[in-house]
Amino acid sequence: MINTDINAWYDAIAKKAGIGREEAKEVLDRHSIKPIIRPAVPQRVRILSLRFKGKKAGILDHEIDFEWKDLGPGLHAIVSDSNFRGKTTLLRFMQLGLVGRSSLAKDMERWFDTMTLRFSVDDDVFETRIEDFHAQCGSLIQLKNSREFVVSTFQDATSFEAAMETFFFDKLGLNSTGIVVNQKGKDVAQDHGWLWLSSVLAIDPNPANIFGDSPAGVGGMETYLMRMFIGLPWVGTHTTIKAVIKGIGIEGERVGQAAARSQNAARQRLTELEAEREKVGKRLAGPDRVEAVVSRERTAIHRLAAVSAEIHALTRRQAELASDLSAAEEAVTYAVRERHGFDEARQAGAVFRLLRPEYCPSCDEVFTDDLREERQQHHDCIVCGRHEPKGEEDLTGMREALVEREDEAKSQLGKLKGTQKKLEGDLKTKNAEREGLETELKNLQNEIAASETPTEAWKEALKLDAQIEEVRRLTGGDAPAPNNDLKVLNAADAVTTSFFVDEQKAILADVATEATKFARSFGMIMLESIEFQGTRMKLRKAGGQQFFGDCQPGERKRLKIATVLAMLRVSEARGVGRHPGVLFIDSPRTDETVDDNVSEIVKGLAALSDEMPYVQVFVTSLAVPAVLEHVSCDKVRKSRDDEWMW
Repeated sequence: MINTDINAWYDAIAKKAGIGREEAKEVLDRHSIKPIIRPAVPQRVRILSLRFKGKKAGILDHEIDFEWKDLGPGLHAIVSDSNFRGKTTLLRFMQLGLVGRSSLAKDMERWFDTMTLRFSVDDDVFETRIEDFHAQCGSLIQLKNSREFVVSTFQDATSFEAAMETFFFDKLGLNSTGIVVNQKGKDVAQDHGWLWLSSVLAIDPNPANIFGDSPAGVGGMETYLMRMFIGLPWVGTHTTIKAVIKGIGIEGERVGQAAARSQNAARQRLTELEAEREKVGKRLAGPDRVEAVVSRERTAIHRLAAVSAEIHALTRRQAELASDLSAAEEAVTYAVRERHGFDEARQAGAVFRLLRPEYCPSCDEVFTDDLREERQQHHDCIVCGRHEPKGEEDLTGMREALVEREDEAKSQLGKLKGTQKKLEGDLKTKNAEREGLETELKNLQNEIAASETPTEAWKEALKLDAQIEEVRRLTGGDAPAPNNDLKVLNAADAVTTSFFVDEQKAILADVATEATKFARSFGMIMLESIEFQGTRMKLRKAGGQQFFGDCQPGERKRLKIATVLAMLRVSEARGVGRHPGVLFIDSPRTDETVDDNVSEIVKGLAALSDEMPYVQVFVTSLAVPAVLEHVSCDKVRKSRDDEWMW
């Protein structure tokens, strides 16, 4: 069972990092790391109809008016007698209506004027309507009770993609995540949203990996997809932690390289200054009474620099504390308002329950004494008949919780005010110390100026001493201070992983078992078992072992289809998961040399309607018996007499 206790998560991180809970939480908040444990209740998407209009250009100059409706669950085949007849385009249109980004061929996009994709999410029906295909302008509509409700509108490609991302993130319980990827030898942090996550819906002819279409092993992207769609909580949190740790490493490496270059230049300059100072020293033979004053001045300068640094740190802390105080005051105001609102609502409810209406305000029915007595015996409302609560125990408990929250907020505010008061006192003390040092320095400088021996050599020596001191600090004898946040972030990484790793192993074991069954039903009769090692798939075939990447393209396709279906079956059985249950398979025959192999895949997919009625699959293929013999005629969309699909 996955641990979803947020308080236990914070406590475990603090304990592992060896610091207080509030300090650990402050580090996590500063890096925008929040506990994301939203339950992954399966939501099933189904394509219901597709229609688009336009006009072809060039030698194929004729009107386009395509419609495919009354689509249900199960396997749907899109077939033609020849290649390049528009089969894949139909899949791309369906994906466009769900994802919000066109993957159509650029030379074809100008052919289309409008598009409507009707789909459902469980029992709710929606339509993606593109009213101006060139501008990507349209709206997302919900159809309910013979009425239309606008969910969102979009005016261009960017807003279209954002609208569909917002919609499906909400419906499927997904969230965007930051992942560090390598681009041209450099690590770059990127946000990945619905466009990337939706790659699990499509199976290309030659898949490179099991989950999605990202290159295997890049930035943990495949691992994140796997964890997200099998329904594990904490996945978004854990991925964000990983990205932050990697980002700090990138920044640390950059700073280290810059510091090394600066230190080398500083060492070279230091050698030059020390040589000049040695020459000046020889000219200053013998002791001089001004040396004592100069020594005192140098000491005062060092003390002033140290005090100034302390004042700067206190001032910065004061600014941070002001922000914390503002947030704490808002928390108190909110808690007080929430309790007042509760009390007022509770008192108002008590007043309204004392009313004794004589008749219904809606239908004028007269309430007889018998009716009144009957409903009162059952604690029912005399007007609407709703069951009334028997007591105030629950309300009392709610009020106690609100009062406790209010007291906690006030206590936190009081602590912050105490810290602020102490900080103001420290700052006042340090400012006074700085003023005293500035006065002392001024007096010493006056004393040096009035000395009988302020020779040019001494002035030059003082100047060189100051330069040497400054450059020596730049040589960076000490290593850069370590990033203390990493201690908390590494602890968060380990703790968060521990919260879901056991459940992940159990789910993947179930997925492996089911995937083995599906793959065998697709014709892989030599397959004995499948095992997942993270996102790597290890197969046992004919007594030997093989990894997914070493399989033939046709085998990889069957294994990927089997894995997705296995995830859906395990998801349905466990009641968790985020895969929407619709699948687009482009040309399973492309990498198969024997039609019998294709027949096994299609036969296995066609059997899904009975055991997995919540799954909908669209497959494109040439119109060969290996496909048509296993797909119901009413679920086949065949090319027209002119051999084109549309």
